[in-house]
This record gives sequence, C-alpha cells and structure tokens, in this order.
Amino acid sequence: METTVMIGEKPKVASKLANALGNYSTKTNRGVKNYVIETDERRIIIAPAVGHIFNLEQISEGWDYPVFDVEWRPIFETSDSSDYVKKYYNNLRDQIEKADTYINACDFDLEGSVIGANIIKHMADPDEERIERMKFSTLTQSDLQEAFDNLEGFDKGMTDAGITRHTLDFYYGVNVSRALMQAVRENNRYKTLSTGRVQGPTLKILADKEREIRAFEPDDYWEIFLKHSEFDAKLSYGSDDRIWDEDEANGIFLTVKDEGRTEVTDIDINNYSHNPPIPFNLTGLQSEASSQFNISPKKTQSIAQTLYENSLISYPRTESQKLPPKIGYKDILGKLKSQDSYEDLAKKVMKKDSLSTTQGKKKDDAHPAIYPTGEHPSGLSKQERKVYDLIVKRFFAVFGKAAKRRSLTMTLTVEDYDFQAKSKITVERNWFDLYDPYVKVSEAALPELEVGDILDVEGFDLEDKETQPPQRYSQSRIVNKLEKENLGTKATRASTIDRLYNRNYIEGDPINVTDLGLAIVDTLEDHIPDLLSPDLTREFEEKMESIRQGEETSEGVIEKAREDLDKMLGKFKDQEKEIGAELVNTIDDERKRRRKLGPCHECEEQGREDGMLRIIKSKGSSFVGCSNYPDCENTYPLPNTGKVNSTDQECSTCGKPVIYVERKKKKSYSMCVDPDCPSKDDW
Repeated sequence: METTVMIGEKPKVASKLANALGNYSTKTNRGVKNYVIETDERRIIIAPAVGHIFNLEQISEGWDYPVFDVEWRPIFETSDSSDYVKKYYNNLRDQIEKADTYINACDFDLEGSVIGANIIKHMADPDEERIERMKFSTLTQSDLQEAFDNLEGFDKGMTDAGITRHTLDFYYGVNVSRALMQAVRENNRYKTLSTGRVQGPTLKILADKEREIRAFEPDDYWEIFLKHSEFDAKLSYGSDDRIWDEDEANGIFLTVKDEGRTEVTDIDINNYSHNPPIPFNLTGLQSEASSQFNISPKKTQSIAQTLYENSLISYPRTESQKLPPKIGYKDILGKLKSQDSYEDLAKKVMKKDSLSTTQGKKKDDAHPAIYPTGEHPSGLSKQERKVYDLIVKRFFAVFGKAAKRRSLTMTLTVEDYDFQAKSKITVERNWFDLYDPYVKVSEAALPELEVGDILDVEGFDLEDKETQPPQRYSQSRIVNKLEKENLGTKATRASTIDRLYNRNYIEGDPINVTDLGLAIVDTLEDHIPDLLSPDLTREFEEKMESIRQGEETSEGVIEKAREDLDKMLGKFKDQEKEIGAELVNTIDDERKRRRKLGPCHECEEQGREDGMLRIIKSKGSSFVGCSNYPDCENTYPLPNTGKVNSTDQECSTCGKPVIYVERKKKKSYSMCVDPDCPSKDDW
C-alpha cells in the first residue's frame, strides 16, 4: 500500500484536514500529533508544520558584505527563539521517511508553497511527479474534501517564485542592513539598523511626507458665515470659498454684517445613488477595521488568520476584490441565517430575485475576496467578534441595492453676495441596512423652503483661518498606499510597517518619521538610490509573476539582482567611513531624544533650571534619573517588562512626565513615572 505524507501548515490546520477527509486515528511522535487515514488505495499521514521550518542563512563565516552564498537551514539552528520548531522538524522527518508520495496542503500562496516544498525537498528530495498540491480557500469540511478530490500537480511556478522572493529579500535586506551597520561601526558605534527592497521604498514614502510637512508654511485666509437659527451658510467666493486678502474679507463683512434678512435665491437638488461596497481583500479589511475599531493592520491580519483557522472566514491574505458564484452564495447565506445575530439580514438578502454582488477591480488567481463561511462562531475574543461581524456585514452589503441619496444646495443672497447651505439625506437606505452600524455617511437636513422665501438672519461671523499641512499617513493609509504602489505583498505590508517602528525610524499613529528615519533615507538616496525606488520593487514583483507563469527562471532573476546589488554595495563600501560619520550624529541625538522625559521638578524647586529627567540604562536595568546627578539624586523606577518610550505629555495629576510602556503580548499602557502619584491609587 502506498504511503502519502500530507503537510498541514499548522497543527490546527492538520486537525481540520483530518476531520474533513474521513475516519482517522492519531499517533503522537516526539510530542507532535499526527493523523492517519487508511483507504483502499493508500495510507495518508497528516503531519503538521508550524509555519516556516527552514530559513535562508549565510553559508560562509563572517559578517562582511556583500554575501550571496546562502542555503536553507532548519530555523531552530539559527534562532534560539525558534527552539520549539525542533520537535515538529523531527516529527516531519520521521514521517517523510515512510512516504512514497507527498501532498503539500499548506496555504495556497507563495509562502505556503515554499513552506511545504522546502520540507519535502530538504527531507526527501523526491521527483516532482511524486508531489501533489491541495488548493483551497477555506478550512470547511466541504472545501477541504473537494480540494483533496481534485489534487493538482506540484506547483513549480508558485514555489520557484516564492523561493526567489525569499532570496531577493535576503540579498537586499541582509546586505544593505549590514552595510549601514558596518558604516556606523567604522565610527565606533553600534546600532541595529535595517532596510530592504520593500522597507526602503516604504520609509522613503513616509520620509517624503515628513519633509513636506516640515517644510510647510501656512497661509492665512478668511471665511464668512451667515447664521440662521436652523443652519449656517458659507459665503460662496472664488474657486474654494476662501478669501485670501484680509482687507477684502473685512470689506465684505462690513457690507453684510448688519443685514437682518436674506432671500432664498436658488435651490439645487441632486438625486444620486450610493453604490454598495466592494468585497474585502486583506488591505480593504485592514483599512475598515482601523477606521471602525482603531485596530492596527498587523493586529487585523492576525485576527483574520485566527478566524480562518477556525473555519469562520475564507483565506484572508488575498488581493482579490471579487466573489465568484462558485463559492456558493445561497449555501453561505443559509448557514448565516441559522445564526441568531444574522437571521433577519440573511433573509432580506435571500429574498432577492437573483443573487449577484458588487465586484472590485483587483483579482487574485489563488483566492477570492474574503467572505464568511457561515460556520457558527464560538469562543471569540471581543476584537475577533468585531472583525468577524464586520466581514459578515460586508458580505451581506455586497448583495444590496444602491442606496438613494439626495443633496441640496440652498443659495441665500445678501447685498449681492451669495451664501450657500448644503445638506445630504438618505431617501432609500437599501444596502445601508445590511451594513449597519458600519455605514459612515453624513446626514444633515435643511428646512423645507422655496425660492423667494425671506428669512431672518441671526448674524454673520468672519473667521480667520490658515491652511493646514499635508495629512500624515496612518498605519492603514500607508498600507493602502503600498497596495496602490504594488510594494510588498498582502501578507508582508503590515509587518513592514511594524519593522519601521521597531527600528525607531517612525513613531506614533498618524506616523511621524524620526530624525533617524530621515537620516537613513538621506543616506540611501545619496549612495544606493535604486534601493528606494518603487520601480525596483515593482519590477521584482513583475518578475515573480513571470516566474510563476514559467516565462522567466528563478536562476536568471536572482543572478541579475546579484550583479546589480554587487555594484551598488561596491560604491557604498568605498565611502563607508564618511557615511557612518553622517549617521552617528543622528543616532546619538535620537538616542538622547528618546530617553529625555522632561524637566526635573526637584531641580526647579531648588532653583536649578537645567535639570532634565531621562531614562538611564545601567547593568541590564533601567530607571529614571536627573541629568544633574550627583547634585540631584532624584530617581524613579521603571517597569521590568515592556519597552519604555518617552512622550511629550505631563501627568494631569502631578505634572511629572508620562511614559508609554509597549508590550507585545499584553496591552500597552501609559503611566506617570512617579510611583506615588495619586493617579495610581486605583491600580
């Protein structure tokens, strides 16, 4: 009897596969549970991975650059934090030794292809004819069974494209990061710096916005408002209703300010349709979750992955904004109808004569847009429930009819000057009812009036304003920008932003670029400008697709990238000392800024005005101390866990500095540095 080893990407997925494919027995090996299914034709062993078991590492010794000699090695051999992977590696090796054939049942995308193919290749190295691929978009029993019944051949194109991406990311990320750090080391400093073929252009986009904001100089302008008891109307003036000359604004205001009545001279009504939203891809879901719940893109991606692994939604890491009928609209709606929370909405959708959805422009050959499977949720956290509800309501909404809206612009004339009051109302809600409470539209009604009506005026306001700088990117906006620019992948964009935070290149949300982030961009612009070019990254993404389609080879793309990078780094190395000198000053200033908390009150009380509280690191611990030590011995303890960040805030209770404690696995928080502050009485 033939023995087949099927690889699930994670233990939970392996369990889902076993439950979907029939009667099974379990066998535990090295502390890992495997699932065994016996059929007339073959014996199937379902063995779990835990994501990537192998990672690219340098073959040669040393820390110089450029380095291009790489190999795939078990991840636990090079990372102490990945020691837990060892038992899964050993179990997979034990099972694969028994195999005649193999099935890669990891997620159907480039990463899943690489995870499964690396395990099979580096543990058995079989002919490609002995490898099969499962293709599925949900972890429901029906979809997994269908995927097993329709196994495909080895996905060479997708696997080669994925391996090429990993190799290019290593080449650019490791080599340029080493170049930056080596330049700093040449100037007797050490600082962990990083960049890469996606990280670099992303930081450049943010830095360009930061420069634009810092260079911005506001212009004054004026607006005049007519005040009525039920509404305000703004002076219609020029192309944007702004008056740019103060004398002109004062002249108009003096002309109208004593007028007590106005005439309605025009009413313009526009009836229009507000189309239903398009289905979610990952970026769309991240953007909406940020807008509705203030959940970060990275957290949303993690939540969506959990919902997927619980069979509640389809595969989330998709670019697609299309929901093909083959997913089974009626079946999903029928399952959702059986959930109390969605019974009425599902019934409303199912009453339609025909089921058709709005569709977006983006498509993904591997997966459709995100949709609920209809399976009953249980045990969800508060945030998971929110994101799940958002996905279900969006699924309903894409079946809805366009909402009917009406805008009205009423013109009021005073001394030959026109003032306009505007309103928008919903006439027919339609899909709004299916997406409630996530519909965000303005609703503002005006009283029913007719042309020729004379109204009393309560008064006029002349408001002095100034133009505002460009809006900073939020985390969700920059992820949207990266998708629009085709930078990175749906799976990596959020983690790219997270890495910029971890390197102290950016901070806050909306995002501020630190001086260190700007210095990195300046350095790369001067010495390796191609690395910051979106065109380079886009070109690589196009080549990934060409490899996937079999139009180009992995070897050819990697060799060309190696040649180009070798030239760039050669020029950089020639100026390494000078480049490092530029970076060191900024690194030192940034370190001081991040540790500076605020004035020392004890110094102020004793007449010393220059005392500054700062974060001090000594012998593996941190505390708050005064810059006037030893004359001032004022100190405060800091939390033992979490990353402590300075803020520009003072405690509203005692006036001492407030710090922000960032924790990965628990909720982050802000606190006063003084442990005896009354603000902590309830802690």
